[in-house]
Amino acid sequence: MATDAQDKKFQAAMNAMDDGDFKKAYPMFKKLTEDDPKTAEYWYYRAECGNYASGMFGAKVSPEEIMESYRKAIELDGDVVDYYQSYGLFCISVNKYDEAEKAYNEAAQTDESMESTLFAEFAIEYYNNVMATYGEIMEDPKARAPYAKKALSYMLKALEMDPEEAKSLL
Repeated sequence: MATDAQDKKFQAAMNAMDDGDFKKAYPMFKKLTEDDPKTAEYWYYRAECGNYASGMFGAKVSPEEIMESYRKAIELDGDVVDYYQSYGLFCISVNKYDEAEKAYNEAAQTDESMESTLFAEFAIEYYNNVMATYGEIMEDPKARAPYAKKALSYMLKALEMDPEEAKSLL
């Protein structure tokens, strides 16, 4: 149970985050997780701020530390789809595609009503990141095929369509 002091610290960290000052918010959330390591929400926002602070503002937060914070949030409260989804999206951004795929699948299992959205997002974000990362290779259809096949398989899952039905429509 959060104390009044923790609530005030949390609100101050959220205000910094809402103001877009992720570099300021990150150490505030880090302190909250140190003081109360059993609150999933603190770990989630620590990961989110670490992600944005390191990506946009040059803070020194390692991808491993960010991933560990997401995993801790999921461990503490595995019923929050946003935790898996954000973790998966972060994993894509650091080219940890297998881990991202696992996170998106776990998110879809957590809330089946979100399956289509999650599978479509994974397909698009995965393929776009691969194209950006391996651009020169991706000009060769044979080199591109395994990545395109995976993205397409998730897009078909999102549409609840099997490959034969898709072929018949095309």
